[in-house]
Amino acid sequence: MIGVVSDPLFMNHDTGSYHPESPLRIQFIHTLFARKDPEILLVDPVQATPQDILLNHEQYFIDHIKRSCSSGKLTDLDPDTVCSADSWSVALHAAGSLIRLVQMAVSGEINGGFASIRPPGHHATADEAMGFCLFNNVAIAARKATQSFGVEKVLIVDFDVHHGNGTQESFYAAKEVLYFSTHQYPFYPGTGRLSETGAPGAEGSTVNCPLGGGKTDGQYGALYRRVLIPIIETFRPGLILVSAGFDSHAMDPIGGMQLSTEGFASLAGIIRDSAKSVNAPVVYALEGGYNFQALRDSVKAVIDVMKGGKVPVIEEKPLPELDEIIRTHARYWPLQHH
Repeated sequence: MIGVVSDPLFMNHDTGSYHPESPLRIQFIHTLFARKDPEILLVDPVQATPQDILLNHEQYFIDHIKRSCSSGKLTDLDPDTVCSADSWSVALHAAGSLIRLVQMAVSGEINGGFASIRPPGHHATADEAMGFCLFNNVAIAARKATQSFGVEKVLIVDFDVHHGNGTQESFYAAKEVLYFSTHQYPFYPGTGRLSETGAPGAEGSTVNCPLGGGKTDGQYGALYRRVLIPIIETFRPGLILVSAGFDSHAMDPIGGMQLSTEGFASLAGIIRDSAKSVNAPVVYALEGGYNFQALRDSVKAVIDVMKGGKVPVIEEKPLPELDEIIRTHARYWPLQHH
């Protein structure tokens, strides 16, 4: 049984009429769950507590967001991040709903989860909203899992086209949370270099795979098989969280990658099967993805794989960055050149 949070409530975070991170993203995904599906449990959104948000964010920053939303009008938090009257409540529901799915997955109530939530989170740092993100939903959920749900180790997989600088910063010195990211580079926000592998004492707990634009399904597949699978087998996380940004899709107006809907299904298959080998539940949290149709189709494809559906067979293709990525991370993980 896959737990899904999908609710029109997440449309209430108003970003203005021209913003790519639009409420319509939620509406498109929500249509997937109009019909009852015996394999999907729809889970009601819940609000995170102030204590939950404090697990990853500074009090003065939380107060700043609350104040900015309470003005009642569209407020710019940075050049591309806005909030409005309802954003405070929606952001609390985004973090809280992901926590709820994690709790259900860890306790065995569901086999895995997908949180169709906004605002997204992976750019939000401890004290800064940026890149459309207010609170770092995945980072908050990872901390909650290790501090309250008895999970010893969490792996965060981030396939958004942008590097999750906020998530990396949250766990750069942590050994119990491993952050793995494939992202376009150089690109916004400028972080995620290959050399960023973790703070002293936590080397190897950040695995960045920066990629030039235009990468295809077969190239992503080769990278995930050669790098992510051995890391999962060695690290043996008790929970895998996925920062699911679908802006690496070829149809996305913001990204510069060439992943197809089948490509996302194939990555979901690699994650699903590796997670099974270490007996870790997988919970996805929506991040980017700004072509509504591509977003909806890709979410559907991922959920079909999560339910146990057939994974598309995609032939691996060589990518120029792979050797250097393997060489760098082989210092900490048993990665082999082929």
